Amino acid sequence: MADNNQGRKASFVKVIMLSLIWAAVCRGGPSVTILVNTGPFSQVQEAAQGEEQVNWWDENLTDDRACTECFAAVELAKFLPRCNGLSENDIKLQAAEKLPEAGDVILIGSRNSNPIIAAQPASEGEKLENCEAFNIRTIQADGRTITIIEGGDREGTLYGVYGYLEQLGMRFIGLGEQGTVYPDKPAELPRKLNITESPSFISRGFWAWEDRGNDDFFLWMARNRMNFWTVNEKEVHLLKKLGIKLTEGGHRIQEYFLGPKSEYPYNHPKFQGDEDKPADPYKSSDEYVGDTSGDGKLTYFEAHPEWYGLIKGKRSDYIKGDAGHNYCTSNADATRELARNLVQSLIDGNWRYVDVVTFWMLDVGKWCECENCKRQGTYTDRLFEVVHTVMTQMRQGRREGRLKRNVELAAIAYMETLAPPSKPLPDGFSYENLSMTFFPILRCFAHPLADPACTEINRSILEDYQGWTTGQGRFYTGPVFIGEYYNVSSIKSLPALYTRIMAADIPWYYRTGARHFHYMHTPTRLWGTWTLNQYLLARLLWNHQANADEILTDYFSKYYPTTCKTTRKFYEILEKAQANIKAYKHVVQTANGSYALRTRLTPNKQSSQEIFALDHFHYEPYHPLLNDGPDLVEMVDYMSQARQALDESLKKCGDETEEARLREDERRFAYGQDMIQFIYHLVRTDISLRKEDTGQAGIDFAEVEKYAQKLQAITDLSMVASSHANAENGLIATGMVNVYEHFKKKLTQTNP
Repeated sequence: MADNNQGRKASFVKVIMLSLIWAAVCRGGPSVTILVNTGPFSQVQEAAQGEEQVNWWDENLTDDRACTECFAAVELAKFLPRCNGLSENDIKLQAAEKLPEAGDVILIGSRNSNPIIAAQPASEGEKLENCEAFNIRTIQADGRTITIIEGGDREGTLYGVYGYLEQLGMRFIGLGEQGTVYPDKPAELPRKLNITESPSFISRGFWAWEDRGNDDFFLWMARNRMNFWTVNEKEVHLLKKLGIKLTEGGHRIQEYFLGPKSEYPYNHPKFQGDEDKPADPYKSSDEYVGDTSGDGKLTYFEAHPEWYGLIKGKRSDYIKGDAGHNYCTSNADATRELARNLVQSLIDGNWRYVDVVTFWMLDVGKWCECENCKRQGTYTDRLFEVVHTVMTQMRQGRREGRLKRNVELAAIAYMETLAPPSKPLPDGFSYENLSMTFFPILRCFAHPLADPACTEINRSILEDYQGWTTGQGRFYTGPVFIGEYYNVSSIKSLPALYTRIMAADIPWYYRTGARHFHYMHTPTRLWGTWTLNQYLLARLLWNHQANADEILTDYFSKYYPTTCKTTRKFYEILEKAQANIKAYKHVVQTANGSYALRTRLTPNKQSSQEIFALDHFHYEPYHPLLNDGPDLVEMVDYMSQARQALDESLKKCGDETEEARLREDERRFAYGQDMIQFIYHLVRTDISLRKEDTGQAGIDFAEVEKYAQKLQAITDLSMVASSHANAENGLIATGMVNVYEHFKKKLTQTNP
């Protein structure tokens, strides 16, 4: 019996040893193989970093797909070990030529790029008509799991990889490593998945025009499926690899393509000295005056003064940057020349990388007063005449093969063109590749745009919006682009929060027909509290049906795991404090005119004018049934309560990365708290001076001085957005330096 026991024991040990040896052998090979199409590149890594070798603007998409999809594969290989406990050696990247004989497999690509995916049967109900859509599904075969991450095209493939990582517990909430959330503990790769997603909004991102991005910001955009940014970046090839559409245009289009001081490019029939130029395709008019500058050449204005705006009976060449006098939109030759120059720039000029032209007239510029222009109709009607010509020439360039890529155009509904057209659009007008961007710059953020309780401010803007989207008998029925102003210039990247507004507005925008969305002046670094705005925005633009409260719960539990409750309380109070930010920091529009707090203080207006002239915004608490918003004293109190909640989180935080996030939040919050205190005491100073109580005014102004010094020391938090929305320091960011200096001088003279 003893011998038998010893024999069984020896056999058991032998089995164990063989198992260990086999496990070691297996461990030497890859546990997961990622298969992706490498296209013209020799290796996956080479393709992933080969964006500079790719011509993203030709009609050959093979290298485009290989570069983006191999980058997606590299991203997956980078993050997988943090999700399931595999080592880097357990993951193998290789070209999609055939399935390996053993081990789990992840197939990445589209039916256009990955032949193995193309050979697989499509998932039941799978519809990937949109290039950004993706399907993630698993197949069990021969005891292993084959995971297919299939995109509608390269963009969908990239988004599908990030969607898969989210299934594994990852979140790309903020910028860089500090903003990345990893799963609490490793888990096995999913064995049963079938997920299909496609975007609600076609365009999702930010309107910008300057080279101010960075790699962390661009990667955050891709990982959160945002796809709209400016072409004016050094890294345009990287942006294209990440599936981002590049835009250019804005209010300077007339200066670019019909600049009155630019040299006239043709041989003008009435001018000597330009005979080496192409024949002039345009007739000269009786308004021609010749080389008035005497420099021996013609400018556009000298050649054709009739092309430019008639202002108070005189042709005007005042087009400077984004300001001035709009050209004569009824002059067909002028519009044709502007369109011709624009299209040529798209073909081989400075705009040769542009995907979306943002076509705007001058920023609140004056319009031509000639009789022909007046007969065109409203300013919006005039704009459509111009847009029609530009779009016609763009399409002609495509048909003729001169413009070798598809380019979209987004025109503008803003200020004087915020109202919809008053008459039918031009004959033959086409909506192909066109959208109208609705810019509600003078709205209030204390209420969602469609909130019936906001009769004082948002109602009139809402009526204009409905005229574009849902109104009966409207003349424009094409795509609508939303251009929001979460960080409009005067806000200066203060810690404004919009979770309540986004949760209401974005699904409503979608339901009323909008399919494109961006906002202006986004911060690109040092986000702090702005992280929540950016993340929620991305989630809702991708899926307008997503539950905002569930997103917020997930956000706080994962981003602030040890202080979830107190940090969420901090954010909720901060949002209340900042809800009236447009009224106290920028401008809102009412039936009685515009309102801005900074223009109501004594140096700007007669002291007899009320400082607080809105139902929305008072000094003391005031809560009408309609048009209610936090008042100044309440804002100060809310900021104090928010400070207490934030301090509690900082005190109890038990995670190093979480503390770094909270410290960044605290810096931006402190900037906002100092700003409100500065404005609060500046208002109190003005109130006391109006009462001729210089003693109390001096007490309050001493507080103003204290916060002015603190704000002046802030030189980075106010410099994270575009030039229009930046300030050299926090004091300049108040927009009230003139008021501050006026009171300082006055009180110094009164109390020397």
